[in-house]
Amino acid sequence: MTTFETFTPHARPSRGRTIVLIVAQVATALVTRVRIWKNRRSVARLLDWDARMLSDIGLTHGDVYSALSTRADEDASVQLSMRSLERRYATQAQAKDRLVHARELRGSSARYQRKA
Repeated sequence: MTTFETFTPHARPSRGRTIVLIVAQVATALVTRVRIWKNRRSVARLLDWDARMLSDIGLTHGDVYSALSTRADEDASVQLSMRSLERRYATQAQAKDRLVHARELRGSSARYQRKA
């Protein structure tokens, strides 16, 4: 049994369209690389800040060094924002745990107070 494939002009992309798609993909990759490179330079400038200034935005020097130690094709600014968010959520969770623990302590101490 023999089968034949037929293509309509619309089903098969033209050479011009293929070239345009390839050029668009290369341009997108290039723009992405430049953006990552600029963001890494901005992150590296954070090393000039002192610890107090970094703590105001929820970071440490170790966070900056860690973000810069990632692969060159990864965006260091994304790594920094993730670390800042993790630290913020951890601090909020610890504060919530302390409040719950304080309520438990107040409730248990009320049992042991003398009644007048």
